[in-house]
Amino acid sequence: MTRLQAPVPEARSTGTVLGPEFVRGDGPWLFTEDGTAWFDGTSGSGAATLGHQHTAVTAAAAEQLLRITHTGCKLGSDARTRMVTAIGRISPYDEPAVLPTATGAEAVESALKIARAATGHRAVVAFRHGYHGKTAGALALTWRDEFKPHSDLPAHAVVRADLPDPRRPSADDAQTFAAHLSAALDRADLLGGTAAVVLEPVQVTEGILEVAPVLLDEIARQAHSRGALLVLDEIYTGLGRAGRLFTAELMAERPDLTLLGKTLGNGFPVGAVVGERHVVDALPPGVQTSTFSGHPVSCAAAAAVLDTVRSEALPARALALGARMAADLGALAARYPWIASVRTVGALAAFDCVRDGGPDPVRARAVTRAALHGRLLLFGGGPEGASVKIVPPALLDDDAYRSLAAGLADAVALADSGSEALT
Repeated sequence: MTRLQAPVPEARSTGTVLGPEFVRGDGPWLFTEDGTAWFDGTSGSGAATLGHQHTAVTAAAAEQLLRITHTGCKLGSDARTRMVTAIGRISPYDEPAVLPTATGAEAVESALKIARAATGHRAVVAFRHGYHGKTAGALALTWRDEFKPHSDLPAHAVVRADLPDPRRPSADDAQTFAAHLSAALDRADLLGGTAAVVLEPVQVTEGILEVAPVLLDEIARQAHSRGALLVLDEIYTGLGRAGRLFTAELMAERPDLTLLGKTLGNGFPVGAVVGERHVVDALPPGVQTSTFSGHPVSCAAAAAVLDTVRSEALPARALALGARMAADLGALAARYPWIASVRTVGALAAFDCVRDGGPDPVRARAVTRAALHGRLLLFGGGPEGASVKIVPPALLDDDAYRSLAAGLADAVALADSGSEALT
C-alpha cells in the first residue's frame, strides 16, 4: 500500500497555531524561513523572559550538550547541582531544599504531594480564575501503592474560593474576602483537613489579575491557622518577571512552598519546588521522580538564567518596562474609550475591551487579529474572553520597545476602524 505524501497534521488539541512557522529567534523577534521578522509579545507563552536565544543561556546549554545530555532522575550531574544551589541561595528560605521538575505542571503536582505528606491532611483550596497546568490521571494507572498515598486528589477534595477582582475594586474587598476564605477552609477541613492553599500571586493566564499584598498576607495567616501550607505558584511570575525575584518579598509571612518554571529555563523545559528543607523533605524518597527532572541541559540553561537575572538586574528592568507599557496603554485608553482596566505588573500587561459597560470579546479578538497584520504576536483571554495580554521579553532595548509600542498602537487603531481586513 502506498502512503500519501501529504504533511501529517498535529493533533488539534495541541495544534492551535498563532502566526506562521518560525525557524529562528533573536531577543523579542521570531523569523520565518524567508527572513520576515515578527515581534513576540507572548514571550513563548511567558517562558522567554530574557528573550529568544539569549547568548549566555544558549551557550551554557550548548556546552552542556557536548559534555553530557542525560543522566536520568536518580543520577546526579554538576549542572543539576549548580541549578539547585543557585535557586536555594536566592530563595526566601533559611534552610532551603529544591525539588527539580521537568515542567511547571509537574512542580504543582509535586507541591501537592509535599503538602499532603507534611500536614497529613487531604483537601486543597484553590481560587477562581487560577491556572496551574493540565496534567492528571497517570498515577491512577500505576500499580505501586507506595507511590500513591500523597497523591489521590479527587475533584471533591478541591475547594474553590473567590478572589476580589482587581478590575473592579471595592472598599470592603478585604473584609468580604477574609470571610469567604474562612468558609472555604471550613469546607476543606471537613474533607480530611486542608493540606494546602494554592494560588498565583498574579493570575496571568486569565488576564494579569494581581492579588494585593494585604490579601496574600490574609491567605497566609488563615492557611497557617488551619495547619495548611501556603503554596505560591510563581511559575509565571517568579525570578524577576513581575518586578521582584519572589512575591515573598511583599509578604509578612513567607509561603511554605514556591513553584518556579518558565523564566527559570528561558525556553528550556524545567521547573522546581523550593521551600524549607524540613517541609520539602516530608515527602519520602522515590515518591516524586520523573525521567527528565533535573535534566543536565535544562539545568545548565537554568543556572545561566539565574546568573543573568542577577547581572542584568532583571526585576528592576521588568519594573521599568512595566512603567513604559502602563504609560503607553494609558494613552491608548484615553484615545479609545473601549479600552478599560489597564493593568501592569512588572513586565506583564493587559487591558480589557468593553462595550456598553460590559466585556467585548469580539473587540479583543479584533485587536489580536489586527496585531497579526502588523506581525505582532499577542494572546487574548481573560475571564470573559475580553482581555488582551502583552507579555514581551523583559530585556528590551529602546528600538525593540518602540516597535512593540508602535505595533500595539497600529493594532488598536485597526481594530477601532472595523476594517474588513479583520473579518
